[in-house]
Amino acid sequence: MNINRRKFLEVSAIGATGATLLNSKAVSAAIQGVAVIGVNDLRKNFLTPPDDTKSSCYWWWFNGLVDKEGITRDLEEYRTKGMGEVLLVNSAGGLGGVPYPQGFKLFSEEWKELYRHAMKEAKRLSIGVGVNLCSGWCMGGPWIKPENSGRWYLQSEMTVNGPQKFSGKLPLPGNRAGYDNVFNPPGFKEYIDLPLEKLDYRDTAIVAIPDNVRKINGERAAVLAAKTNHKDASNFTLATDVMGPVLYQWHNEPQDKVVAAEQVIDLTNKIDKDGQLDWEVPAGKWKIIRTGHRMTGSRLMIAQPEADGLSVDWFDHRGVELQFENWGRMLIDEAAKVGNKPKYFCDDSFEDGFPNWTERIIPQFKKYRGYDPTPYLPVLSGYIIGSADIADRFLNDYRKTLGDCMADEHYKRFAELCHKEGLLVQNESAGPSRSATICMDGLKNLGRSDFPMSEFWLGPNHQDESTLTDDKPYGTSRLDKGQNKVTKMAASAAHIYGKETVSAEAFTTMRHWVDYPGSLKQALDRAYCEGINRIAIHTSTASRPRDGKPGYEYGAGTHFNPNVTWWEKTNAFFDYVARCQYLLRSGRFVADVLFYNGDVAPNLVAQKHTDPSLGKGYDYDVCNEEVLLTRVSTKYGRIVLPDGMSYAMLVLPDTTRMPVKVLHKISELIKAGATVIGPKPLQDSGLKNFPHCDEEIKALTKQVWGNIDGKRIKQNHYGNGRMIFGDTIRQVLLSANIQPDFEYTGNEGDWLDFIHRSTPEAEIYFVINRHGKPCTSTCTFRVSKHVPELWDAVTAKVTRNVNYKVVNGRIAVTMQFDAFQSFFVVFPKANGLTPSSNQPNFPELKVAKELTGTWHVAFDTKWGGPESVAFDTLQDWSKNSDERIKYFSGKAIYHKKFEFAGASRQPVYLDLGVVKNIADVTLNGKHLGIVWTAPWRIDISQALKKGENVLEIEVINVWNNRLVGDAGLPADKRLTNTNIVYKPNAPLTASGLLGPVTILV
Repeated sequence: MNINRRKFLEVSAIGATGATLLNSKAVSAAIQGVAVIGVNDLRKNFLTPPDDTKSSCYWWWFNGLVDKEGITRDLEEYRTKGMGEVLLVNSAGGLGGVPYPQGFKLFSEEWKELYRHAMKEAKRLSIGVGVNLCSGWCMGGPWIKPENSGRWYLQSEMTVNGPQKFSGKLPLPGNRAGYDNVFNPPGFKEYIDLPLEKLDYRDTAIVAIPDNVRKINGERAAVLAAKTNHKDASNFTLATDVMGPVLYQWHNEPQDKVVAAEQVIDLTNKIDKDGQLDWEVPAGKWKIIRTGHRMTGSRLMIAQPEADGLSVDWFDHRGVELQFENWGRMLIDEAAKVGNKPKYFCDDSFEDGFPNWTERIIPQFKKYRGYDPTPYLPVLSGYIIGSADIADRFLNDYRKTLGDCMADEHYKRFAELCHKEGLLVQNESAGPSRSATICMDGLKNLGRSDFPMSEFWLGPNHQDESTLTDDKPYGTSRLDKGQNKVTKMAASAAHIYGKETVSAEAFTTMRHWVDYPGSLKQALDRAYCEGINRIAIHTSTASRPRDGKPGYEYGAGTHFNPNVTWWEKTNAFFDYVARCQYLLRSGRFVADVLFYNGDVAPNLVAQKHTDPSLGKGYDYDVCNEEVLLTRVSTKYGRIVLPDGMSYAMLVLPDTTRMPVKVLHKISELIKAGATVIGPKPLQDSGLKNFPHCDEEIKALTKQVWGNIDGKRIKQNHYGNGRMIFGDTIRQVLLSANIQPDFEYTGNEGDWLDFIHRSTPEAEIYFVINRHGKPCTSTCTFRVSKHVPELWDAVTAKVTRNVNYKVVNGRIAVTMQFDAFQSFFVVFPKANGLTPSSNQPNFPELKVAKELTGTWHVAFDTKWGGPESVAFDTLQDWSKNSDERIKYFSGKAIYHKKFEFAGASRQPVYLDLGVVKNIADVTLNGKHLGIVWTAPWRIDISQALKKGENVLEIEVINVWNNRLVGDAGLPADKRLTNTNIVYKPNAPLTASGLLGPVTILV
């Protein structure tokens, strides 16, 4: 089998998907713990989703510049428009050099009164409030002293000859020894070169080794920085590029000069606090290596002065405890005064460089790895202790220990503190990290959260599809090969750790006021197909009404608050979000393959992609060592998790190293009936019980892999299951009669994506058009006994009479998609197959009438527009010679009378053509609804009359044009007020109803 783990991680195009289970028992196992509500209730909740499925947002309080009026306004608007939750983040303004006025000081009595008011109003309005437990990010403050802050290890060396009695001071390490290529940690220039006396230097261990040892060399030395966690990397870096160097194995070479671990002398107890060493030096030449650590000096990002300070030590629990004592306790106590409490505390994305040490590293290493690391510390400087292979294994153990400490000492402890107070915890704990090389186990970190969270961004020009293609770098697309960087990792973490929701910071961008609901949909749907089912919109800045519109804003967007022009029309967008999130949380995610990601650190999951060995049409999850050892079992021949997730098979990484305890677990799974695919390991990845661990691996692999050679012999039946190596994953699935879960046909270049959920009452597929052009496709679903229904989350329309075919045991449905359009295809289980409709699912619509001629348009005079103007033809406001229209931002109402010959038995639609940027339609006094995305049309059948009809279309554009116009005016002549600087020659954006407007039947 040609399964190359690196190729799996590196990715090709997308096409992953889901899986139906093999038998009724397996189906029951897969939906274990899922409430049975009945398909009618499923439809009802889809039409009117419950509050807990509604969107959240980042509710930024910058510089304390908020007031009670604005707080109440925001929360009432959130409730009215369809948000159910907020994440309150207190921060300083000024990101990207954007100035921000000062309000009330954080922790002042005035600020506390505003916080209590917010919690009181949130309770009145039934809005959940999470709070970021830090000012800015990541975590820290003035209460974090140097000894509780992030640490870097340092090493120094000196040579002595023996025999002699040595008495003298050892040299201190250089203040940045080994950190020559640091470029990315926040604010690093302020602390990287501080003298050692200002960096709280502390010793860890002092050892001596014979001075005949050589450092690692050749190609092996090229990855030393990565293996010793000295390598810096941008948060743009691919997961594969982060993991690749540490996966590169060191092999022994004949010219290596090594020191046996038994020859290393521990001198730690022979040095005093001033660095004085007294030692009877044995005969020979010796190298003394002093290992200690300094604080990195990393501080918070955009924190308010009263809460600014050092970042916590991410590998020790004391830092998060101090944070909770000084921040969390106050938030809980103040909220209690108004009868409320935060729903959760949040730890925002890790952006704190790459700390690589902690004061208690030696005992923690012994706890997690089972042996004393002290003799191997010279390996951190490249010296070969034992052998190159042994040194490599030690470094893997070192990095894994950091990952374990981060997960348990920080994120697990944070969860314990929150749970003790009856709060939940939300962590964006797996990146994209700054630096990308922080030694984390991303899945384990996320698994410690009640709400595992990721993020997705908008590219600088994301409205242009050509900037989002697989070949574009992250800086251009904000995507890794066409997919979001960390959403698949968060989704896998939620699935394998039994969490219902997969959260994401959504729509983050550096753009200002050029986006709107319609421009956000493609990014949202992409994330939904990656597994996201709970978004927090970034961002909704709190502002005081007195400060005007669009008001003071964050240096990053997307700006999405009551001050945006189109806010009054956001109900429809939020309804779409809630409907999608309701169905995407229902039941269980369906996948055929569980990939084991190995035990290396850093351990990250690459973006969603199609594994070349798997091919399109199947979906997957990724698990880590912890889940494989503690949560995975075999049932009815499938890989199962205690929360109900189920997979047809487990796929191992392309490596020859594996912990012996993992191999034992794989053996147990196969004995119990599992199918496992992968190469045979040759040795343990660590040093515990070395070399006996390798002997144990060799003995066990003989049983599990048998005589498999990957060519002539590709399978070994072991117990009730089988081990496979040599066939592709797809071949194995097809041989087990597991067809692709979703396939489609269409024109070249068409791109549909999907995700599949299974509930006791229905199979639920979410299918999206990834392109901004219409397409027609025959979609085939791995369902054989149930009739499909089409559920449209934009319109809330449920089509139950669907034209379908049964093709080779699967249901095929012909579907039409407009630009970036999406549908849920739902297969209720209550009834078996019934005859297919003989009508097309998407009847061809023809133009019955084009509304040409004069349109009367009333602009909002408050924002500088003319009270009334006649357009002979529909036109772009930004190209109008009248500057009142050219620079207008806000709402204009189009009026038109038209004749219609007669009623139609079929639905009649009003197609708006091109709309910039959102519309609301009323016909003959009857409000018909908001049109915010393609297809830009609405059913007018119920309001249309024979004869004369009166049409009214409200159209709202974005703030851009008014801000550009105001930039060319004196301050006292401007209609807008904001801290975001615009240039008077900045490009204008197309605006208004551009049409053509037609009636379709």
